[in-house]
Formats: sequence, C-alpha cells, structure tokens
Amino acid sequence: MIERMFFTLQCSNYQDISIGQGSRSLLDGKFKIKIFLYVVDGLAIDAGPFSLFKDSSVFYQDNLIDQVVLTHVHEDHSGMAAWLQDVKNVPIYLHQNATSYAKQPGNYKLYRQTMWGERPPFKATPVPAQLSTEKYSFEVIDAPGHANAHNIFHEKNNGWLFTGDLYLGTKQVVAFIDENMAQTIASIQMILRLDFDTIFCAHSGVWENGKELFKRKLEYLQEL
Repeated sequence: MIERMFFTLQCSNYQDISIGQGSRSLLDGKFKIKIFLYVVDGLAIDAGPFSLFKDSSVFYQDNLIDQVVLTHVHEDHSGMAAWLQDVKNVPIYLHQNATSYAKQPGNYKLYRQTMWGERPPFKATPVPAQLSTEKYSFEVIDAPGHANAHNIFHEKNNGWLFTGDLYLGTKQVVAFIDENMAQTIASIQMILRLDFDTIFCAHSGVWENGKELFKRKLEYLQEL
C-alpha cells in the first residue's frame, strides 16, 4: 500500500477555494486513485476516506469549516464525516435517500476497506435544494448513476460544478456492479443544459472547459 501525503493548493483562479490532494494505491502502485477535497468559503464538499486521516485531518484543521455536504455516501467521500462532525461540530448534509445508511457503520467489500479504510457512522441531515455560504450559493442537483443517491452542486454565478463521481474522466474504465449507466447518461444529458465551465471532480481534480469534457464522456458511454 502506498499513501501519498496530502498537499494543499490555494488557487488564485478560484478565490475562496482550498484544495487538498492525496492518493491511495494497491498492487504495488499499479492501481492508483487520486482524492481531491474542496473547501469553499467554509463549505467542505465531500469528506474523503478515513485511510488518509493523518493528512486530511491537518487539511481540515487548517481551514475554516462551518458546514459539510457530501455528494454521496461511498466511503472514499464520507470516511471523515464522523470525525468532522465530532471535531468541527458542524452539520453534515447528504442526499435524503442515504441518511439512514449513514447512521450505520460502512459495510463494503474487503478491497474497498483496504483502499479507503473504515467509514464510521455519522448523523446526516437531508441536503436542502440550495446551499449558501457568505459569498456563494449552490444549487443542489440530483444526479444518480454512479450511486442511486448522488448529488452535484452548481454555483451558477461563477460557472462552477462540483461533480462528485459523475465525471471522473471522458472514458470510464471500471464500474461498480450496482452502477446504473442509463442513469449516468441521463444525468449527463441533464447537466449539459446548465451554465457552467469549470468542473471540480473528486478524483481527477479541476478542469476548465468542463461542458466539452462531459460531452465527450456522454459520446463515449452512448457508443459503448
């Protein structure tokens, strides 16, 4: 197992956004997945895996956080949610169809436990239709496919779209057995009607020209 230290980016192009990056690997580094964490004006978007606790906890301590919203409850997005709730004493918002599952310890296959660590239970509040910080306003959009209960967050005034696991890349090479590709295609078709340019992906980072990238992913899935 290889664990790369988190590092923090303060992006001048995206004021008020702190970005933490790390990675986890299996099979002597042959299988590596990056993790990106975003804190926007006090709003933490996704909580990252517990397996990166040592470094991500420093990232979170270094940032002012007064609320947390999760795109979905998978352990690489929610593993630190219980810790954030205890240490920061902040609300954790989650898709209403996943809040009951969040109250239970994560139950998932061994390879995912090895990669991402445990997912302690936490108390989640159903996410409202709109999330606001002092400076920004995010529309909460239901975008199932990768998971049945999966939200993305659109900051229209700045053309930002925080996509959770909806994007990942223009070509999808792996999928969970319970992913629904028809729903993923429908979700991408839906978000292409939105006004955005920059996408913030949980695993591949920040991308300009995000609408064109989503069009390429849609074409790939339809052809597949």
